[in-house]
Amino acid sequence: MRRMISEFNRSQIVFGVLSLLGGMVCYALAWLFFRYGAAIVLHAAGLSTTTAPWIASVALAGITFSGWRTWQNGQGFQTYAQSALYHDLGGAADTAGAHVVDHYMGKVTGPSHVLSQLFLGGPLLLFRGLHRFRRLVPIEEGLDQKLTRLLATLHATNKWQGLSDYPGQEREVLLLAHMKKIDFSAHKGQARFKAGTSDGI
Repeated sequence: MRRMISEFNRSQIVFGVLSLLGGMVCYALAWLFFRYGAAIVLHAAGLSTTTAPWIASVALAGITFSGWRTWQNGQGFQTYAQSALYHDLGGAADTAGAHVVDHYMGKVTGPSHVLSQLFLGGPLLLFRGLHRFRRLVPIEEGLDQKLTRLLATLHATNKWQGLSDYPGQEREVLLLAHMKKIDFSAHKGQARFKAGTSDGI
């Protein structure tokens, strides 16, 4: 029988490592973009390009701060339609002029959106990876069996219940919710839960 906690922790480690690697790749691409982009601009202006690495470092610091703010606000990657770069032409969207404007604006705002999400990918993926590692459940003797029995009971009951229905098992309930093995709601400050249909990674 597969062990619930080991399986959950394994998935967190795998996805955590992939997120960290993805974040490092995004940071590297952002560094190259700003490093050589700044060098090109400085060279064209007849200035020394020795400050280009410093400009890239400042840009990465700004990206990291922006990513941290985004993460702290519970946000993440955005689609083009969700971003501030999206232009809504309203009722005029079906006119010929609107299609022309949309075409040319899309040539500018589309790549800008892709670059912004690529740059934010550095900190967002790093934070996501670290969050995965913080979600690891400690391996304790007998805990896996307790969780398995409780989950079987919840599946058999198959209805919304509260923590008061399982005195002394509050921690096990919260761990099952943490692993997304059960549906959990804290509406109006009251914890309610029932067996879920997803294995939850």
